[in-house]
Amino acid sequence: MKLNFVTGNKYKVMEAKAILGKHGIEVVQVKLEKEEPKEFDLKKVAEMNALFFSKKLGEPVMVEDTGLFFHEYKNFPGNHPKLMYETLGYKGLLKLMDGVKDRRAEFRTVVAWCDGKKVKSFVGSVLGEVTNKIHGEKDDVMPYERIIKIDGEPVTYMSREKKNRISHRAKAFMQLGEYLCK
Repeated sequence: MKLNFVTGNKYKVMEAKAILGKHGIEVVQVKLEKEEPKEFDLKKVAEMNALFFSKKLGEPVMVEDTGLFFHEYKNFPGNHPKLMYETLGYKGLLKLMDGVKDRRAEFRTVVAWCDGKKVKSFVGSVLGEVTNKIHGEKDDVMPYERIIKIDGEPVTYMSREKKNRISHRAKAFMQLGEYLCK
């Protein structure tokens, strides 16, 4: 089975291929500009984009929307972590967390699949903690992996295999794979 994945992010594609490939699903990256509405509901955003792109391409697609929720800041920045990172950078993010006691941060991903008619969504999450410093600045990883640790280990130092077992996105992809293989 072939499945179009609408994203411009190579890391997300690598993760999807690793997870969904185990289910015999071939992931094909489709680089189209996704709508990034001001909506704060990950599920609504993912489902809206899945329906739109499935109709546009005339084929089944999946899209994902990921949020980062800092417990100290009432779940801010929510589904706008990219904007926050691009605006503040690592130094600004760490400054925001300076002196904060509750450094917990939850990554939550919604993967939405649509065949042109029905939309199905799958949610994965992982709880981590914001580190006090930037790790692995030279490593080729997703931005937040440098300042988040899970079970005490900075994500940037985890093997790809370990990330693909525990990540929020992997959990959602696993659910999608199981659904499509029924």
